[in-house]
Amino acid sequence: MAIPLAGCERGCLRSWVLGQGAGEAAPPGLPALNAIDCSDGLARCEAGVVSVSRLATIPLPCSGPPPACACPWEQLPACEAGCVVDGVEFVIDQAQARTQLCAPAPDAGIFARATLPVRATTPCQEGQRYVCASGLTLECASGAVVGFCVRGCYAEGASIEDDGVSREAAFAFLCSR
Repeated sequence: MAIPLAGCERGCLRSWVLGQGAGEAAPPGLPALNAIDCSDGLARCEAGVVSVSRLATIPLPCSGPPPACACPWEQLPACEAGCVVDGVEFVIDQAQARTQLCAPAPDAGIFARATLPVRATTPCQEGQRYVCASGLTLECASGAVVGFCVRGCYAEGASIEDDGVSREAAFAFLCSR
């Protein structure tokens, strides 16, 4: 390696490296090496409006205006009865996001029943606060089943990690409505 560089004048290695494309933006169709990956499949409800994240890659440094340098979120129609809980980010399919994140209407019917706490046989994973499995809502801190989803879980194994979610809100998030 030293022999070819021996005949190189000061700065020629830098010129050669830059000539090979180092330090340039990736060509279209190729992933940027220094970038922010924006996830797809997150949803949140704030002030009665549900937003879902969209898959995107934002190159760094970003040279556009601030909105163009942030991960994209698509707004869905506003909730009639507000949010179950404001600001909680939840992994969910876009088609179900509004139903599960908006507060249930007063005439929504029964979708969950609280139960006397019973020791759960399915353990929670680290960081989970509530989990829905086989139609049962588990409270991870106590390791107990605390509710039954009348129509089952909206998705088997769905979970909530946010500490600001009450047991009743967990029923609304996790039980199919």
